[in-house]
Amino acid sequence: MSNSELNQATERDSAGGASIVGFVRKWAGFSIVSFFFFLVTAGTFTSLGVVLPHMIGELGWNYSQAGVGFSLLALLVGLAAMVPAWIIRRWGIKTSFAVGGACLAIGFALLATATTLMQYFLGASFAGFGYTLCAIVPAVHYFNAKVDAKRRAAVIGAYLTVGGLGGVVGPLLATGVVELLGDWRFHWWVLASVTVVMTLLAVSFVDDNKSAAVLAEEETAKSGEAGTDAPYEWSFRQVLRTKEYYIIVFSMTLTLVCGLTMNSWAVAHMGALGVSGAIAAGALSMHALVNSFSRGIGGLLANRIDPKWLLVSALFAEIIGMLALSSADNSFMIGLFAIAEGYGFGMCLFATTLLLVNYYGTANNPEVQGSMHFITTLAMVGPAAAGLVADKIGTFSVVFVAYAVMLLGVLVAAITMRKPKPPVSTGAAGSSFIASDLQPTAE
Repeated sequence: MSNSELNQATERDSAGGASIVGFVRKWAGFSIVSFFFFLVTAGTFTSLGVVLPHMIGELGWNYSQAGVGFSLLALLVGLAAMVPAWIIRRWGIKTSFAVGGACLAIGFALLATATTLMQYFLGASFAGFGYTLCAIVPAVHYFNAKVDAKRRAAVIGAYLTVGGLGGVVGPLLATGVVELLGDWRFHWWVLASVTVVMTLLAVSFVDDNKSAAVLAEEETAKSGEAGTDAPYEWSFRQVLRTKEYYIIVFSMTLTLVCGLTMNSWAVAHMGALGVSGAIAAGALSMHALVNSFSRGIGGLLANRIDPKWLLVSALFAEIIGMLALSSADNSFMIGLFAIAEGYGFGMCLFATTLLLVNYYGTANNPEVQGSMHFITTLAMVGPAAAGLVADKIGTFSVVFVAYAVMLLGVLVAAITMRKPKPPVSTGAAGSSFIASDLQPTAE
């Protein structure tokens, strides 16, 4: 074999080896990012709801005190929603997972060693802050860079499905650990240990993205070669000036109001209607499964159906689910509630996430996604408001009917929604530059 032939063979082998390594790293990255979402979903809200009664019994707290910790968990998830974007812009996605994983591990350790309310509150707050840094915002930005546009919807749907399964496994995990080891503290130690392992894996295998500007330029170049237009990359300020953004955001916010209220009061509500606790719990398990798999279904359908119509179907299903829950005193209405609300919540989460990418591009998606999750913090008022109404009139039914009516207004807005047009003609496909973005404004 000549030297040239030998060199060519060596280059082919090297290219093949690099291709295999790249393939392995890509799937390792997807698996780690997805399992991290599974972990935070299983280890925070669903776990705390199961373990909290054991903590209350041992430490002598009342329900109001314990409820503050749950509220702090939810509050920090929302308030920290813009932090991942800030970290990603400065230090990369890897740092977001590293900081988030450290916060989660600290939070779980504080919960495992809790003896006072303040320690419990701090643990819940750290866990909520860490949740946001390891969940949807950094993950979607990672997929935007690593996955081509044709497969992006399916990958995001699969990711959200894996995370949703954490809501199914979380209560079973908490119950199993407490029963097997006989102490609720071991549950939090298990979660802290797994979090440390996942954080190390994320730091090792999750590649930091290229800058959004570089990605936008590459997409523009490719589209120019193909003779097509690249998607317009909206600035964050421009996004906030479009009505479509608020339709999408408040669709998710109102859906989350329904979801949080349902999780808080559905069992009590069905109990007041004469439904046994076992049947009510079974309905919530069915709901969690439908919620999870509807996200994957969305990923499979999004390249065939405009995600706007997936959002419309989700809002319609939410309306049916709320109306069914309002009178869930028989097996048909209970099943209808579980399937409709489960589908509605899961599909809405998927559709809103994807629409923000499709409508406004990938360059500023961390800020756009983060702002949506920040605004959805408003949904925290749902359970408290429902409790106040139920105390006044003696039933939750009116609350769920009222939610259905509010959803109807958002549904009409979603049906009439159109993809927003770029605010100016830039003369170059995919360019996000406009002069107003560089000029000070009096706002």
